[in-house]
Amino acid sequence: MYFFLCVPCGYFFWFEMAKTEIRKWELLESREAFSAVPWIRVHVDKVRLPGGRIVDDYYRIDLPEYAMIYALGKDGKVLLERIYKHAIGEISFVLPTGCIEKDEQPLETAKRELLEETGYAANKWSYAGSFVVDGNKGSGKGYFFIAEDIEKVGEPEEDEMEEAEILFMEPERAMEYVLKSRTAELATAALLALATNPHAVRIRDGGELS
Repeated sequence: MYFFLCVPCGYFFWFEMAKTEIRKWELLESREAFSAVPWIRVHVDKVRLPGGRIVDDYYRIDLPEYAMIYALGKDGKVLLERIYKHAIGEISFVLPTGCIEKDEQPLETAKRELLEETGYAANKWSYAGSFVVDGNKGSGKGYFFIAEDIEKVGEPEEDEMEEAEILFMEPERAMEYVLKSRTAELATAALLALATNPHAVRIRDGGELS
C-alpha cells in the first residue's frame, strides 16, 4: 500500500502498486566541489547504475537540516510569520523554522526556534514527520512538529536578518494566505496540509512528544 499527499487540496490518496525490485546505485567515489559550511556543500558523485553504466558527474547538495513548527493557540488559531525571504525577493507567510545546531535534537530545535522567533512556548508537542524537498539533489531534511496550547512567555529575539510580523489566523485562512502568496514556500504549505488533514492526524496518533 502506498500514499501521496496533494498539498494544494490537503488530501491523502491511497493506491496499490505491484512490487518491483528497485536496486540502489553503487557509489564509486565522491568529491566536494564547493563548501560554505554550515550553509551549503556541493558534492560530485561517481556512481554505477544497476545496468552497469557509470555516471561520473552526479551532483548532490547538502543544506542544513531544520525544524518547522505548526503552532496553535488555545483558541485554535495558527501562528504565522510575515517575513522577507531574500532568495526569492518576496515577503512571504511562513511557519516558524530554524536550523538544527550541532548536537541538537530536532525537537530541541523546534522549542528553541519557536521561543526565539516568536516569544511563545508550547505545552504539548507532536511529531509530524521528516521530509526532503528533492530526492534527486538532496538539500536539507526538514523535521515537522505540531505545537499546541502555546502561550507567550517572552519577546522575540532581535535579529536584523529575520524581522517578522507575528500573525494568528484560522488554519483554513492561513493556508489561503500561504497559497495566494506570489511565491509560496513548499515546506510551510506541506506542514499546514499535514497538520489539518484528518487522515494525517490519524496516522500521526501516538507520535506525542514530551
